[in-house]
Amino acid sequence: MHSNGYDGADPDYQQFVVSADRKNQFTPSLHYFTSLNGTFIDLYILLYRTKIEDMNRLFKILSPLSLVFLLVVLTNAQNNTTDENNTKQEPHKYGGWYCPDNLGGFPAVDIDNWESVPVVNGRMPTKEETQNGTSLIFVDQDKYPDAKPVDMEMPRLARYYNDYSRKNELVIIIQAVQIADDAIVGFRYLNGGNGSARLSEVRFLDEGEIDEISSSRFVTLDIKINATKAQIWDVLTKPEYMQTLKAIFDKENAFMPSSGEGTKVNYAYAKGGGITSAFAGDLFGNQYIQIDCEHGEYQYVQKFLVSENEEAKISDLHIVCGPYEDDYESQKAILMDWAQKVKELSEEK
Repeated sequence: MHSNGYDGADPDYQQFVVSADRKNQFTPSLHYFTSLNGTFIDLYILLYRTKIEDMNRLFKILSPLSLVFLLVVLTNAQNNTTDENNTKQEPHKYGGWYCPDNLGGFPAVDIDNWESVPVVNGRMPTKEETQNGTSLIFVDQDKYPDAKPVDMEMPRLARYYNDYSRKNELVIIIQAVQIADDAIVGFRYLNGGNGSARLSEVRFLDEGEIDEISSSRFVTLDIKINATKAQIWDVLTKPEYMQTLKAIFDKENAFMPSSGEGTKVNYAYAKGGGITSAFAGDLFGNQYIQIDCEHGEYQYVQKFLVSENEEAKISDLHIVCGPYEDDYESQKAILMDWAQKVKELSEEK
């Protein structure tokens, strides 16, 4: 889901933030930020709010090749970015990122609660605030003394065309920074995760548009499973498990056999709409599935993230699905039953 725009490997210029959970279960996700000419600037992002207990353990997980190709500025993605009129835009020189899998640092936000997310207004954030989910971008003002916050009150609700999901997504702007002649914004996806873009690439919603958005909620589940991520991945994706799991979310056998992108996971939602994009695979040491759908203004997404504590031989299955409207409670019950069956099947392997 992330894109690589850095083709050098000089460690003297690699500035990064490493994430690990409170139980020392490392999530090998490093973010590099680079300008178009390859010069690094001091922008930092935290995936999950945690600390590093042992750097040696981290580098045992990360191969030298992965250190080169872990998430860099989304130069490639930004090269393909389009606005609402499908006009190509050049990548902004201070980089950007797309982290829809950052479900721990920036969890899903129900639309009714979007105004309650933490933000920093009227000043540049501290480094700590870029490490605790309050903000995204830290700028070293010794190097960039002219950097300043854009004069606006946040959070703000906006639309942003996501070239990966192929949807004009609803996002919560939590930061806007002016550096030289460039203005960039950091935002949260309502369905979890974060990203950045040029200020000109987002369209802010007015009060009338916000009032018209229907109330909806996301189902968020975190399941501990006594199995490896490989065993869980088999249950989530292999066709031989489809009939067993399908009986939970499709009791009336209403779903027809699907093909193509929709077969990436053994779960489906009848009202999700047409699939716009799908991803399933290894993502910086974790296993991740994201299915994006769109049906009119209803933008449904399914996210499944599997992370493993290899020493304890325990894995975490993180699920975010939605948004759901009137059927939230029923879909939550279905997803809980489905996740429990995934747990049982995985632990039997």
